Order: sequence, then structure tokens, then C-alpha cells
Amino acid sequence: MESLGTYLNFHTTAAAAALLFAASGGPAFAQTLTVTATGTIPTTCGLTAASGFSAANLDANGTVSASASVTCNAKYIIKATSANGGLKTATAAPSSSFSNKLDYSLSISVPLDNGGGTVSGNCVASNLVTGASTCALSPASTGLSSGTGTSVGQTATLGISWTLPGTTRLIAGSYSDTLTITIAAQP
Repeated sequence: MESLGTYLNFHTTAAAAALLFAASGGPAFAQTLTVTATGTIPTTCGLTAASGFSAANLDANGTVSASASVTCNAKYIIKATSANGGLKTATAAPSSSFSNKLDYSLSISVPLDNGGGTVSGNCVASNLVTGASTCALSPASTGLSSGTGTSVGQTATLGISWTLPGTTRLIAGSYSDTLTITIAAQP
């Protein structure tokens, strides 16, 4: 006959084993599954006119401004091209006392996201003709860079300012220029 001490000891050991099994959360042969989620957000970089330049009064020095919406979710560059290298009329200048072209200065300012500052540049139109590389906005330059900054849903300010020539006068006529501003994600 077993002693009472042996009987209690056996049941105590069995109860401890059952408790240990329950605390471990399951059988000793558990398996683990690891899932990796991946995705891609494509680069988006664009510029949309929000307001155009108003008509310029070329009888005096002046400035006109416009705005554009910028959305670039990657670092970017901005370049500009002037078709005429200034505001120009088709009317020929009758003498050297007159000119049919007025150079102007283009300024661009775009806020960067998260209080990252502003990317800004300024160039005269004569440096924005095809092949020019004189300033950051010139078509053949490396471009005005946002550095590592992005601009999503930001409003760019564009300005054109001019100073009338001192020694020549502008010939009568309608003056215009086609200004193309390009924004692209940096590689």
C-alpha cells in the first residue's frame, strides 16, 4: 500500500505539469508565420496655373504676378524657357533710337513642405532662351533645385518685372512672350 505522502506528491506533480502546459499557451510544436507587406507610391510632379499674369503697362517700370499650384512628392527641379528672350512686338524698330524688345526678370518662389523653407530663383528673359545656361532657371542649366524638399499642394508665386531702357524707346505695338516653366522630379 502506498503511503499517503507518495500519493499527494504524485498528484501535486501532475497538477503542476498541467498548470505549466496551460500557461505555455499550447503544444510544444507551435508554428510561426511571418508576412511582409510591400507597396509603391509613384513619383508625382506637376505644375498647374492658378492665376495668370495681368496685362502689363509698358509705359513705365513695373511688375506683374501670377500663381501656380505645385505638387511634387519627390525632390524636383524647375526650368524656364522664353520664346523671345523678352517681351517683343512684331513691329520693326525704325532706328537705333527705338527697340522692339524689352528684357524682363522672372522670379519664382515655391514653399517646401513641413516648414522646409522656400526654393526661389530669378533670371532675366534673355538668359531663358533655348540653349542658355547662365542662371539656375535657364533651359540648359541643371535647374533650380528643391534640394531634398518636396512641395505637395503648395502655391508658387511667379513674378515678371521690367525696367524701361534708358537710351532707347520702345516702338508702339503689342508686346508678348511665351514663357514655358517646366518642373520635374530629380533622379
